[in-house]
Amino acid sequence: MMWLRGAGGGGRMLENRQGRRNYRIWAFLAALAAAGFLGILLLKLPPLAEAMDGPEFCGVCHVMAPQVDSYLHSAHREAARCGDCHLPHGLVKGSFYKAYTGTRDAAAVMLRTYPATISISDHGKKVVQENCLRCHGEMAAAIGDTKREGGLYCFECHRRTPH
Repeated sequence: MMWLRGAGGGGRMLENRQGRRNYRIWAFLAALAAAGFLGILLLKLPPLAEAMDGPEFCGVCHVMAPQVDSYLHSAHREAARCGDCHLPHGLVKGSFYKAYTGTRDAAAVMLRTYPATISISDHGKKVVQENCLRCHGEMAAAIGDTKREGGLYCFECHRRTPH
């Protein structure tokens, strides 16, 4: 705030319009961030999550045809959707990962920058490994985490199981 002194020595306060404008900008950005965060969390609501998961949604891109075909001929088609293996579980972590990977993949398809051969990222490998152990915990308990101490990911031996 600025103070101006008049001839009589008294002060009067003038509004600092710049400060008020900065506050409004920051308030708008905070509201936008909150709306974005809530929008991302909506990806985990059951109706929306179901609509944006599975071969019907994930397989829309022709580059995913071999993966979808393999999935549809696997035992996983009976018990798991794409997100059950490829997304972290948990509201916040799963929502943000789905938003990030979905946006990245959609942009790659629209811009035609996707690779000729689809492969999973290093982080995606860790997510899938965690989900293998989460679903097959009883069986995996006897074996342990196959990736521990430089071992292989579960899907390196079971390469064609899900796709």
